[in-house]
Amino acid sequence: MNTEDKDWLMRQVRAFATGLGALLSKDSLRDFLEYKHYDSAIITDDDLDALIVYAQFQRLAEARQLSAADLAAASGIAADRLAAFTKGTALPTTAEQRQMQEFLDHAAE
Repeated sequence: MNTEDKDWLMRQVRAFATGLGALLSKDSLRDFLEYKHYDSAIITDDDLDALIVYAQFQRLAEARQLSAADLAAASGIAADRLAAFTKGTALPTTAEQRQMQEFLDHAAE
């Protein structure tokens, strides 16, 4: 699969994760990919983990109506990286996923 196809597929999965994926597990997203006859090896479990935690993070930020600057300050993630996640041009690193999870955990308290 070429890079354009993978990018398109990642955008589709990101849209799905943003909509329902925050409520679904990684296995459910993997089942969706296989149901749609995509080569599920194209998207790794790490990619799915990143998409799920970002979808939950984004949902909370929208619910609290946080500005990009406030979200960057509260989460400790650089504003340009948050913008890249929103545009779909980057996935959170493991460290950024950890920061997002800490933000989510703190918000739940």
